[in-house]
Amino acid sequence: MNTWLTSIHIKPEHVDEFMAVTTPFAGESLRESGLVSFALLQQVHDSARFSMFDVYHDDAAYEEHLKSAHYLAWMNSISSLLAEPMSSLPYTPIFPPPEDWERHLET
Repeated sequence: MNTWLTSIHIKPEHVDEFMAVTTPFAGESLRESGLVSFALLQQVHDSARFSMFDVYHDDAAYEEHLKSAHYLAWMNSISSLLAEPMSSLPYTPIFPPPEDWERHLET
């Protein structure tokens, strides 16, 4: 299992534009066979700050995501909207354990 948490800081004047291009990107990402879970979160007290939580079956699924046409188009669309570079960090799922993520998908 491959889990990532990405921090995204958008220029405040571009939040609406970011949301407009990110919503379709999220929908396309959810159709990827290697994606287990995906969430886009917006900070309550700073609407220009977002987090993305992505869970992939394995490293290969994550690498395929990074090469996908919708990811590359999204990155191109948001690059000028960023207030600072995005930061992505890998995480290891502790709870629920990886096998429970997979079992949840089967039900």
